[in-house]
Amino acid sequence: MRGWRFPLLVVLWLIPATLVWIGATDFLNVFLRINAEHLLHLGESPNVSRLYPAPQDDNYIFIERADFSPARARVASVRVTDVHFPLVLLLALFLAVPGISWKERLKALGWALLVTVLFDIVLLYFWVQFYYAEQYGPLGRNVFGLGKHLLDLPFKLGLPLALFVVFHFRRLVPTGADRPDPP
Repeated sequence: MRGWRFPLLVVLWLIPATLVWIGATDFLNVFLRINAEHLLHLGESPNVSRLYPAPQDDNYIFIERADFSPARARVASVRVTDVHFPLVLLLALFLAVPGISWKERLKALGWALLVTVLFDIVLLYFWVQFYYAEQYGPLGRNVFGLGKHLLDLPFKLGLPLALFVVFHFRRLVPTGADRPDPP
């Protein structure tokens, strides 16, 4: 990956990647909402957490607790598209890699998408627990507060780059024949 070829390809792939992401947004919103609710229910008995789409905007989910009074049942809302938006960068990075076959490119992309979707489910879990944390003790508030903030900004935004490095590290580091001569 020398010169400007790869960065130019990434920029060019951003447009189709964005269009794919827009087309998949409704599915992703529902998929992440349902699976994050299932993850929440693993630690609940009885299952009191409900995640459902906002009636005005499917890009948001409402977090509701069945064990709270009706006046306090709706705890918060989360914009789900903000959770999975980094998929645009992931798609562009993995599709722009020059010099490899489409089969290899799509295989790496498939694994990276799987890791990213699992990460997004865990991130939604932490969002919900963050809003519940006011009911927890100091340790719970700190764990879920720090976890939510770390997962939501640096990890969520850095995940596409980290996965790209994991799958394409050997293309990033020059081998013996590709290394420039020392001065």
